[in-house]
Amino acid sequence: MKFLSLSGLLLASILLLNSCLKKQFDAPPDSSSLDPKLTVNCDLNTLSNMGMMMTAGKTRVMGDTTIYGIVVGDDKAGNIYKKIFIQDSTGGMQLILDKTYLYGDYPVGRKIYVKLKGLLLMNYKGTPEIVFSMNSDGSTNGIPSSLLGTYVVKGNYPNTITPPQLTLFDIISNPGKYVNTLVTIKDMQFETGSNNVVYSDPNTSTNRALINCAKTGRITMYNSSYSNFQPAITPNGNGTINGIITLYGSTPQLTLRDTSDVHFTNPRCP
Repeated sequence: MKFLSLSGLLLASILLLNSCLKKQFDAPPDSSSLDPKLTVNCDLNTLSNMGMMMTAGKTRVMGDTTIYGIVVGDDKAGNIYKKIFIQDSTGGMQLILDKTYLYGDYPVGRKIYVKLKGLLLMNYKGTPEIVFSMNSDGSTNGIPSSLLGTYVVKGNYPNTITPPQLTLFDIISNPGKYVNTLVTIKDMQFETGSNNVVYSDPNTSTNRALINCAKTGRITMYNSSYSNFQPAITPNGNGTINGIITLYGSTPQLTLRDTSDVHFTNPRCP
């Protein structure tokens, strides 16, 4: 009887252990289709225009305003650092966040809501952005990682943003319309001197220039030396390129998310 009791106790212990282990390794429920559907009272085009109307370097404290957008640019490739770009049907905005590896929580395709109350809308050298605070020397701070859940609320995932197919003239003639948004630019190639070279020098971030076939326009692409495509070679062909438009003053610039956005498979224009 003693042997049976011990056997029963051992069996019960094994069953309990298995039960605990099963609970420990169960995958969390998939909430990617859930959406809190917060009330939104401002679109990104309106917010962006407010930012562009301010003098560069100036900020505005936001009131009880909530926006939403789909993430179109994250930090997975390392060319975007401590910020994400979001876009709705009207325009785009960049959010400065004091955290790295943001793509784990806010990957491209994630819908997010942002509660802006107390945050700052800033004009950074022409480009509107949302920051947490400004220092006395004019530098800014991103939303602290410990407060991200207070201001940024996850929505559903994945979502698709199809970038408009534009010419370089479209962007140069009206850059404010496309600031902080993902676009596809047709009929482009790297300018001589920017083709068949590394995307960025290893020790310093580097600008590369892109032109259209007619050579009637030019746009600068900023590449970080910390990006994972830093040593890759810029292609020599012609084609389309996806990227996010930012402004330096009133001059448009292009931020590359990853080299998979470069489709220069056609022969180079002379």
